[in-house]
Amino acid sequence: MGVQVRSAGLQDGVAVLALLEEVGYYPEPLSFAKTFRKTIGDPHFLVRVAEAGGRIVGMATLSLRYQLGLGGLLACLDELAVAPDAPKGADRALLQATVGRARSLGAVRVVKDVANQGTPPPRAAQLRARAAAEAAAAAASVVSQAGALRPTA
Repeated sequence: MGVQVRSAGLQDGVAVLALLEEVGYYPEPLSFAKTFRKTIGDPHFLVRVAEAGGRIVGMATLSLRYQLGLGGLLACLDELAVAPDAPKGADRALLQATVGRARSLGAVRVVKDVANQGTPPPRAAQLRARAAAEAAAAAASVVSQAGALRPTA
């Protein structure tokens, strides 16, 4: 199954929101919709999606701005999200196509190592950490109660 990368359109909003939730991000739906609509229409942003088998399996956002010290256009990869069950290489295809598009728009430099910085940590990871801490506390409680119930000789 091949992966095709293309610009996101308004019709992709629900699928992109579902992808973000699948990987652990839970943006408030109305705020997401407003932001998605603004970014796909803004020439200073790229919103790209990776599609496989008619399903969106990846999403990348990239911002473009001029930087005086650089003397040209700087592109920063802001977000990169790929479904856990995406075909092998989907992340690489999405990244290459997104960076390639930025370069074709005149980006002199592309910063890729800042993706997802400044984005809240995935809620799924927070929930897993909380569940693990609660399970550990419950196990410790059971062990301490079991010790208190032992008969003394």
